[in-house]
Amino acid sequence: MTNAQFSIRNAASTLALALAAAALTVGLTACGGGDDAAAPAPAPAAALPATATITGVAATGAPIAGGKVNAVNAAGKTATATTAADGSYAISVPAGAPYALNITDAAGKIWYSYAPDAGVANITPLSTLALSKANANKPLSGLYDAWGTTRLSSDTVLDAAKLLNANFQSQLAAKGVDATKFNVFDTPFSANRTGFDAVLDNVRVQFNCTATSCTESVTSPAGSTVVTWNSNLATGGISLSFTAGGVTTNLNVNIGACKAAAAGTYSMLVDTTVTGLGVSIPQICVDGLPAAPTSQADFCSGADYAAQLPAGVQVISCTFASNVGTYNVRISTPLVLDYTVKYTFVKR
Repeated sequence: MTNAQFSIRNAASTLALALAAAALTVGLTACGGGDDAAAPAPAPAAALPATATITGVAATGAPIAGGKVNAVNAAGKTATATTAADGSYAISVPAGAPYALNITDAAGKIWYSYAPDAGVANITPLSTLALSKANANKPLSGLYDAWGTTRLSSDTVLDAAKLLNANFQSQLAAKGVDATKFNVFDTPFSANRTGFDAVLDNVRVQFNCTATSCTESVTSPAGSTVVTWNSNLATGGISLSFTAGGVTTNLNVNIGACKAAAAGTYSMLVDTTVTGLGVSIPQICVDGLPAAPTSQADFCSGADYAAQLPAGVQVISCTFASNVGTYNVRISTPLVLDYTVKYTFVKR
């Protein structure tokens, strides 16, 4: 699969959402906005891959060897795996992002992590601390247990990771780790007492939790305070994103104008036109795609999109030329209407 194919399939849910949203809008408008207009059914689960593979390292400085990694998906389905001697692991969890993970170390302490998609998720005391802050200092055990109904967004988790780096900036710098780029959740590292692992070697994170809230202490191995958390530190110079399959994913979906996307990425503008009906569908812009399609086959080879469409929505044809792809679509309920969805890819 090419990078372009990856980027489009990674955005397949967005494409299907645009088609389905248009179908719903068209259906409601054609019926005069009445309550009797039926909303399209949810996308069938078969559109998702069967499993997602998450890899990473579990360590507190020393690797957590032979530990049981637990993972849960957005539907509450779980999987387990065992870490190797170096703390590394690979787990196949039923697909359905995002994912929460945890592991219990030899001392009985539970550490947590987060994955917005298949890819890397390291499990360490600092990923746990960042996730705790993203969870508003509420117990992570409750968050993990309720993950099927209550989850955190990747933006919320990234904001907490940035603030963690701001709080640990001197500790990271002392071990040669760039606090402006290192993501405690998914930047690869080895439990070899260098770099980020050396930071872990020199801190001890302790949580004290009630049923509803937690406080933490961050000390040296000797017990002296290393960091006192400051929620007001500036994070403007810290630029973090999550990665999936080695490709950076930092998508922004907006109705209307595109936001300022990173140089070298692509924006996807989605325009919907309804045939024979005066319906105006707002433009959607998706920023942050790592690549764009390069051919009609790349863009249209897409059971991926069609499979995610609601009942009553059918793709009639698909074309792609230059940087523009077009789907001609028919909605058959609550009445038959044809509309066109055009995707324009713009390199930033």
